[in-house]
Amino acid sequence: MNNYVFTQDGAPAHTFKKVQEFCKGNMASFWPADFWPSSSPDVNPLDFAVWGFLEGKTNKTSHTSVEALKATITKEWDNMSEDFIKTSCASSSTY
Repeated sequence: MNNYVFTQDGAPAHTFKKVQEFCKGNMASFWPADFWPSSSPDVNPLDFAVWGFLEGKTNKTSHTSVEALKATITKEWDNMSEDFIKTSCASSSTY
């Protein structure tokens, strides 16, 4: 999946310095906040599918700690199929 760039919107939680540093250090292809185009909701089509998918998967059980939640999110992210991501990207133009 090297053809994808990870980016977020301008929400404060996304532009927070520690979040930016984490993404830069852990994402193969990442656009930092100062590179994001303004008012471009179509830049990140995964907003329409992936985050809801992950939320549904991670909320199936309660988590006793932040670390447990992080582990579940990471597991579900790793288990997400490439076909699901491609389909989400292809259908984003309908939103």
